[in-house]
Amino acid sequence: MNENIEKFVSRRPEVIAAYGYGSGIFKQSGYTKKDKPQIDLIFVVEDLKTWHNANIKLNRKDYSMIGKAFFKNAKIEKLKGNTGITYVSNIEEDGNVYKYGTIEEKDLLKYLDTWESFYLPGRFQKTIYPIKEEEVLSEKIKNSREKVLMLAAYLEGKTETTKKDLLVTLCGLSYLGDTRMKFAENPRKVLNIVEGSYDVFNELYDFDKEYFEVSDDLVKVNYDLIKEEINTLPVALLEYIKPYLNEEDSVIKEKILEYFANVNKSESSKQTIKGIYTNGICRSISYASKKLTKRFKK
Repeated sequence: MNENIEKFVSRRPEVIAAYGYGSGIFKQSGYTKKDKPQIDLIFVVEDLKTWHNANIKLNRKDYSMIGKAFFKNAKIEKLKGNTGITYVSNIEEDGNVYKYGTIEEKDLLKYLDTWESFYLPGRFQKTIYPIKEEEVLSEKIKNSREKVLMLAAYLEGKTETTKKDLLVTLCGLSYLGDTRMKFAENPRKVLNIVEGSYDVFNELYDFDKEYFEVSDDLVKVNYDLIKEEINTLPVALLEYIKPYLNEEDSVIKEKILEYFANVNKSESSKQTIKGIYTNGICRSISYASKKLTKRFKK
């Protein structure tokens, strides 16, 4: 499959970096061998509009009629929306179905640093398949993961936990408030992601930090040291909780969860609406119906 993915990428205009993710690439519990999920990709580009205009000439079939007009005529602010990433979906090639999102490198770097948008930082905190990497991006992704692991330990508030519980907590942050979880996503999605790719997650996350002591799956947490690290959180989240930092831990945690729920709710709803412009009504309905089928089948 990886060969087909790399071939798919090579048929598109040059990208700075490319990543695969999701159940089409990584195993998730709840799927059978008969299931053939869509392959999800992220392309990091220099200029969003320039890239799509070039790709429309090379791969017109990637776009619906509405999508072609949208990419050609929409202002860049509307293309980016509040997440920076724009998707096209339901692209059939070499026996597979693909969806890919494009985002400008400067936007992705900003969001990984600040968590001002959590749409992609939340995605990159889960398992990803690097097709083409870029050193600066890789370092930012690593730093963002370190922050979310520390945050998960703080939110759990325990001096002893497990790797699995920490991973479920950190993965769950990107789904808090997500409107799709109410209607189109499998309600066990977070658990399926962690259980299906548990070994990969263990490679992604460094549990050897000074505030962890690990024995197999068991993790002892230096909770007092974790609390001291709160002021190193990404700036957008830190600004949101700053008025409450002198309050009890329970209040701070409530505000942290509130931040993610608010950001995710806004971004997921607007991203869904933007998908109608980029993919057209027929493709959008097809994509949504597959999500609903998967939700009620599992």
